[in-house]
Amino acid sequence: MNFDLNHLQTEWRDKGAALGRQIGRDATAPIIVNGAGQIGLLDPAGDLSAVTVAVQTLASEAPAAGVVLALHCGTALAMAGDRRFASLFTGDKVVAVGLSSDDVPVEEAGRLSGRAPWAAPVTERGIVVVSPRRDTERLAYAVALHAPGVSVEAIQTAALAGVVCAHVTLDRAACEPIGATLPIMTRIRILMAAAGLGMGGRALREALTTARTAHTAAAGEQTVQGLLADAATELDAAMLMTWKAATAESPSLAAASLAKLMATGAAQRAVERATQVVGVDSFQRGHIIERLAQDVRALELFAGRTEALRAAAAEELYSS
Repeated sequence: MNFDLNHLQTEWRDKGAALGRQIGRDATAPIIVNGAGQIGLLDPAGDLSAVTVAVQTLASEAPAAGVVLALHCGTALAMAGDRRFASLFTGDKVVAVGLSSDDVPVEEAGRLSGRAPWAAPVTERGIVVVSPRRDTERLAYAVALHAPGVSVEAIQTAALAGVVCAHVTLDRAACEPIGATLPIMTRIRILMAAAGLGMGGRALREALTTARTAHTAAAGEQTVQGLLADAATELDAAMLMTWKAATAESPSLAAASLAKLMATGAAQRAVERATQVVGVDSFQRGHIIERLAQDVRALELFAGRTEALRAAAAEELYSS
């Protein structure tokens, strides 16, 4: 595989970095998605690998924004070419995703009833995509969050400032069929892995800055050298797995699950190691490492917990 960025991927990487610097860390989902639309990061013919690079770069600058773009694009790409959802590619509307399978609604005669817990990023005039319980292949449906029969219960979260999570309750709410759930979940897992790589890379960068300022790494401080080297090694390995999944002609759920599994673990450990290198300063409220320690937890909870990722990967491996 060729891991050098092509012209399109380089362009999207630079746009992701520019968007992160422009909107700041605490931007709301509408601002993030609208900004992405204005600079060309929302494209119905978008290349998954280019989106992956953009999400990683954006998450390094603004973790919450990286997560929002991952969820929005991972879902919106499934609706490319469908004029019903054209506004998702202009930045005028945000798509949220039901992120928990603990409870799912039921579809009957084109109406949805039940509960979709932990949907994000929820906005006033956006839509939410859910996968109701069925006996056959799981299908995804889009529901307007302001439609009759839809109620939203916002949740106070400890991280990802600007991203609104909510429990969505549906009472015979009108819905629009989108298609199979599997391709959507596959893309979201790849893009969430990219968000994790961005967060982990930012933590490593902060740790390197601290080490260079204190001259600990250059002076032969083996503990610091080991922490930095381990973080860099794990992040690079996870990046290769993510890139392999993102550039596949038809990405599999197993590859996407393994990418998210590796990136989640690598990002979490990079933040832990950065905490050790930076030291007590990272304990200050609002310090970048303190905030990353909160934000990185979302990777474990969104789009598949660790055991679900392992199960998805094992199931496909066993059947191959």
